[in-house]
Amino acid sequence: MTVRHALRVSLALGLLASITLALTGCATVATHEEYGRYRAVRLAGTDRDRMIAMQEYIEAHPDGYWSQEIGAERDEREETVWNQSNTTREGLEWYLQLYPSGQFVEQARPRLAALQQVQSTEDEQAQRQRELDAQRRADAAEQRRTWVTRAVQYWTRTMLELRNFGSSMGRIARSNEDFSRAFGQQPEPVCTPAYCIKHYGQLYHIPVPGATRIDRHIDVYLRLVLDRGRLRRAEILLPNKGFSRWYEMENQTVVTDEDPEQRTTAINWALDRIQPIIQAVAPNAEQFDLVPEPVSPLELQGDTQDSEAAPAAPDEAAPPTPGDNPADFGTPPAGGDTGGDPNSLDSLLDAAGGGEEEGDPQPTPPPQEVQPAVNIVMPIALFAYRIGGLRVIAFGAGEEDYEQGYDGIIIERAQ
Repeated sequence: MTVRHALRVSLALGLLASITLALTGCATVATHEEYGRYRAVRLAGTDRDRMIAMQEYIEAHPDGYWSQEIGAERDEREETVWNQSNTTREGLEWYLQLYPSGQFVEQARPRLAALQQVQSTEDEQAQRQRELDAQRRADAAEQRRTWVTRAVQYWTRTMLELRNFGSSMGRIARSNEDFSRAFGQQPEPVCTPAYCIKHYGQLYHIPVPGATRIDRHIDVYLRLVLDRGRLRRAEILLPNKGFSRWYEMENQTVVTDEDPEQRTTAINWALDRIQPIIQAVAPNAEQFDLVPEPVSPLELQGDTQDSEAAPAAPDEAAPPTPGDNPADFGTPPAGGDTGGDPNSLDSLLDAAGGGEEEGDPQPTPPPQEVQPAVNIVMPIALFAYRIGGLRVIAFGAGEEDYEQGYDGIIIERAQ
């Protein structure tokens, strides 16, 4: 065969191949990139990986060397994929990923949109629930942090508005039903013929950046001092220089009592929370100068324990019901006969022997020997007001008072 004849044969064969390619629509030679995609199909380790590899091959090479082979397998498997995937959002997304132009696309897209809307609604509800839970936790933390403010303000206002102050405690309990119920709520008071004491206590923590927290505790006592069954005075007492502890807990910062500036800041902060109550109850209260007497040490029967949770005490927010969060403060329900309520002040006083009606004969207690006071430190008068027949006195512990160190408020009949 001559060279010219060989060339003619070669050209004829090339022309025949071109015609064949045009008729079949398939490439006769695969590129390196196409071969890589095909190889990914052949070497796929899982059925899922194989399906993805086939879709990627067809998308990149719809008329590729192996497109008929891979296309036939995909067509054969499409209905099975659809039947397995058409009831869930994830399944529909999977089907549309594998068959973006498949025979079930017109059904898949509206179904997917509906399921996505349902999922979006559920996600929004879940997010709202998370936000509500976070708000509840924040509210609970705020309740724990601020309960002293609410307790001091409540009892200051309640004692200033008390009807029949100076009468027998039985009469006061029956004519001030809200007060009677509130005082009888948990934490349960301790009553004797000489006094009734209600104690609130809580552990709290002060964060210290870069160090461990500082653990503290605070106590608030409401002591009703009785004279032959009659209410002589009410004392709201915060031991251990409690105005400083109050400031510490609510502001999450340490107060060093030996530092005059820090101590003064804490006292003034506490007074800013007490005086508005007095002004609201008695806007015409008359201020006067007074040197307060030393506070008698508290004598509390039974054990008292500090708690991490804020103690229960009344407020004007909502009436408490059994099972309420102990951090909640609520106004006790008004109205009704409190005589049958074992937690009312009237019942507690009757049990302690201090609930006699005014005018009833009172046994005279035997005289007691008065022991001289030791290391008496005079409290510091912070303010004093006359309000009708009462006077209200705020005082702070003296600088050298490191035993009980009472800060507090006294409400008593004017002399």
